[in-house]
Amino acid sequence: MKLVKTFACAALIATFSAFAQTYPGKPVRIVIPYPPGGTTDIVARLAQNRLSALLGQPVVVDNQGGATGAIGAGFVARSAPDGHTIMYTPGTDMVLRPFIMKANPVDPIKDFTPIIATISSVDIIAATAASPINSAKELVEYAKRNPGKLTYSTPGVSSHFHLAGELLKIHGVDIVHVPFKGGGPAVAAAAAGQTSLSLGNLTTMHAVVRDRRLKVIALIDAKRNPNLPGVPAMNEILPGYEMPGSWFAFYGPARLPGAIVARLNGDITQAFKSPELRAKVEELNMTIITGKPEEVTAFMRKGIETYGKIVKAAGIRPE
Repeated sequence: MKLVKTFACAALIATFSAFAQTYPGKPVRIVIPYPPGGTTDIVARLAQNRLSALLGQPVVVDNQGGATGAIGAGFVARSAPDGHTIMYTPGTDMVLRPFIMKANPVDPIKDFTPIIATISSVDIIAATAASPINSAKELVEYAKRNPGKLTYSTPGVSSHFHLAGELLKIHGVDIVHVPFKGGGPAVAAAAAGQTSLSLGNLTTMHAVVRDRRLKVIALIDAKRNPNLPGVPAMNEILPGYEMPGSWFAFYGPARLPGAIVARLNGDITQAFKSPELRAKVEELNMTIITGKPEEVTAFMRKGIETYGKIVKAAGIRPE
C-alpha cells in the first residue's frame, strides 16, 4: 500500500511538472476585485503588456468589484488552480476582510496561494492648507488639548486608514472619523476644508499635495521615506504606533502548483523591474518590492496580528 501511494505521489508530481512546462496554455486572467480606475487597476494595466510578452499569452485584466473586494476574491478562490486565473489586490484588504465582514466568503490564508508582492505605497497624514498644524508633534499636542475637535477623512469605515486613525486614538490622539466611499472623495473633502485631516496614501493625494491644498505632516508607515525626508514617521512621536504597511500582491487559488507559482513569480518580477514600468510606478509615488511568495505570507500573518489588536482595542465589530 505504501508503495502504491509513493507511485501515486510521483505520478502527480510528474503531471504537475509536465503541465508547468506547457504553462500557460491559454490567456491569463488577472482579476481586480475593485472597479476600474483605482490604484490596483492602474498598476495591473501598467504591467499587462509586459507580462503578456513574458508569458507568451494574452493577459486580460478583469474588474470584479463589490463587497469590499470579496466578490472578486471569491471568484478567484473558486477557480481552477492552473495559473490561468489569478488576482491582484491590496494585501491589506485581504488581511482586513475577516475582521470587518460577517459574511466574508474566503479565508485569506487557506483559500489562496501567494505568488508575489509587487509594490508598497506611502501612507500619510495630511492637514488642510489653512490648518495651524504643521507637524506630527503639533498634531499630537493639539489633539490632546482639544479631544474630539479634529476630524479626519478616510476611504471608508474599517479601511486600513480608519484603523490608522483608531490607533491614534488608542495612543491618546482623539480625532473624529469621517468616512467616504473611496480615497478620491476622502481627499477631495479634506482639500475643500470639510475635514481637518486626511489619512490615505501619497498616490491618491499627490495632486492636492503638489498644489498645496493639503500638507503632509506625518507618515503612517514605520520608517521615513526618502522622497519626504522632512516628514517624520508617526511612531517617532508616538512610540508603539505600529501599522502594517500598504502593499499589493498577486495571488492564485489554493493548491496552485509550485512550478507555476515559480514561473509567475519570475515573470512578474521581471515585468516590474523593467525600467519603463519602474519609472511609471515611481511616478505614482510607490516602491517596487518584489520577492518570494513566503514574504507575502509573512506580511499577511503580521497584518492579521496587528489589525486584530487594533480592532479589539477599538471595539470594531464585523458588519
